[in-house]
Amino acid sequence: MKKRYLLSSSLLLLCSQSINALEFTPLLGYRGGGEFIDIESEKKYTTSSSGTFGFIIGGEPYDRGKRFEMYFSQQSTDIKSISLPPSGPTPQQTANVPLKISYLHFGGTAPISDEQKIKTFVSGGLGFTYLSPNFPELESDLLASLSLGLGMRMPMTDRIDFRLETRLLATLVNNNSAILCSGGCTIRVNGSAFYQGEIFAAVAFRF
Repeated sequence: MKKRYLLSSSLLLLCSQSINALEFTPLLGYRGGGEFIDIESEKKYTTSSSGTFGFIIGGEPYDRGKRFEMYFSQQSTDIKSISLPPSGPTPQQTANVPLKISYLHFGGTAPISDEQKIKTFVSGGLGFTYLSPNFPELESDLLASLSLGLGMRMPMTDRIDFRLETRLLATLVNNNSAILCSGGCTIRVNGSAFYQGEIFAAVAFRF
């Protein structure tokens, strides 16, 4: 419910902007990295690398070549050997926890080069990370995050571009903050950020 509210609010915000050359870009990619360190046990919990899907909606609200964009990307992964809080007479146990990691960022791109055949650019954004464990004893978390990337575009037609991009994604967490809680907290984080890297290919359609 929380993720749907964020997406619908974000689309309304995007539509309220005065933009030209509206563009929709479905994407498929691969995301790796991501490590939590429990401050109490000093145990490392690493998320598995896996495929991603999502979309980018954008347009050109200001200088030629610069673009405003809303970026959404979701990954289905898992965290292995999570120590679960005890439930009633049941002692503490461990489990592999399926986890969806979703990013919703507002930002844009700025050109590096504007060649006729291949256009390169830098990208970036600020927004949120939504951690959603598929496990009855654990709750979801919404955290602030940011991204920085490097990409290229190859025009295929007047209205279609092929896009290839890589991004560094950083989710901000307070040192000693707790995540994935329900009655008790599964991980008490040691560190200030949760980092992942993503590469994706996409086809951009302009309207």
